Amino acid sequence: MTKRILVGGIWHETNSFSPIPTDLAAFRAFQYLEGDALFDELRGTNCEIGGMLAAAPRHDLELIPSVHAGAVPSGIVTRAALDAVVDRLVADARATEGLDGILLALHGAMVADGIDEADAHVVAALRAAVGPRVPIVASFDSHANMTESLVAAADILVGYDTLPHVDMGARGEEAAALIARLLGTGDRPTKAYRRVPLLSVPQMQATTDGPMKLVSDLRAEIERDPAIWTCSAIMGFPYCDVPQLGMGALAYGEAGAARLACDRLAARIWALREDFLPRLVSPAEAVHAAATANTRPRMLVEPADNVGGGAPGDGTTILAALVAARPDSGVAVIWDPRAAAEAARIGVGGRFDGPVGGRTLALHGAPVRVAGHVRFAAPARYRRDKAYFNGQSVDMGPSAVIDLGGFKIVVTSERIMPFDTAHLRAVGIDPERERLITMKCGSNWSAGFGDVAAGHAYVDTPGITSSNVERMPYARFRGPAFPLQRDLDWTPGD
Repeated sequence: MTKRILVGGIWHETNSFSPIPTDLAAFRAFQYLEGDALFDELRGTNCEIGGMLAAAPRHDLELIPSVHAGAVPSGIVTRAALDAVVDRLVADARATEGLDGILLALHGAMVADGIDEADAHVVAALRAAVGPRVPIVASFDSHANMTESLVAAADILVGYDTLPHVDMGARGEEAAALIARLLGTGDRPTKAYRRVPLLSVPQMQATTDGPMKLVSDLRAEIERDPAIWTCSAIMGFPYCDVPQLGMGALAYGEAGAARLACDRLAARIWALREDFLPRLVSPAEAVHAAATANTRPRMLVEPADNVGGGAPGDGTTILAALVAARPDSGVAVIWDPRAAAEAARIGVGGRFDGPVGGRTLALHGAPVRVAGHVRFAAPARYRRDKAYFNGQSVDMGPSAVIDLGGFKIVVTSERIMPFDTAHLRAVGIDPERERLITMKCGSNWSAGFGDVAAGHAYVDTPGITSSNVERMPYARFRGPAFPLQRDLDWTPGD
């Protein structure tokens, strides 16, 4: 018998150190889809709801669209924006005749005005509306700061397995299969969750190598146990000053198996804590190595100004070093609507001479004076064509390319996460021909550029997504947590 499932959600990775507020306009600028448009836009894409849509026919599920809102990671979500999404989800849940279940696409690290656990707030509002019997299954980003409240509110939570996050569609398919299992059997698995007092940073969390691969391999082994329904390794997001920071382990299944699986995974994460410490190079060292290398392109990755982590993307530390070095080829991408507007006023072929970047935070550096010719000046849009967010439409806003004689600066009016090469090709740049490319990113850059990169360096610059978490000005998060306390002793039973 066909089951009627409401689909929607809200996706935001909140950086409380960012001064850029996340209001309803921020969601509408990135993704705000409701009603039929939700499925029309996301069908066939590699995102959670795309996966839910692909899996629904296999499980005899009739999916009913509500609303899904997503915003580029930034500052605290306004209460008005959160309420707008939650009110619509609740109204649709109450209005749906014969509602059998709810599938949600969440993040897990969203914080709103006055609400530290905003994802739990969303699920709790829906739970209050539909009662305890209607199952709620939600996907979440593995950069979640998981809480007991969120685990309690949902029947099952399904985290991304990969970083770079190339399995979003697959996790949506898994969520659909799990809600079908809940409805078909009437069973409810035991939930087991452990928070691990460890803060790790994105470039040390790739599941393709390093410590997170070892964690991911164990998670996959655990999931092969028929007593386990699903299991997630939670990487955490350290750039929000809330009490619930940390890594974690989450498992669902038969009671004893779920608890054992959770403890095994948490213990593996903790045992590798020293391996999660970042390795960085100075801007001068990174620029010199890239400018003199015989192979190209080389990626200069700047985790401290990671747009995908809520940083503004207009930091100038690497840009200043590049302008001084004047490599014969290369690209730096900077968020600067004012510079983009000035380049448009000057026009293609004209000479630009003025400040670029450094508009948002003194910590991220002062504006850098740039003199070069405008090579491109126009609005730019594209669809993501790599695995992460594949098929998503991206609006760069009015953008420009300023050519300093081989080395080029791309200025955009919208903050862009560099998850595919299309954001360079959209402004007329072939990334494979460049000597070096800057990345305002953590580790997800490799999903789009990994097959063209000749090498990379993680560069140590100041910023609100610093890889040295000891530098973060925490006030509300008191720990204890490694590496803030290097001598911390912990076991999963604590």
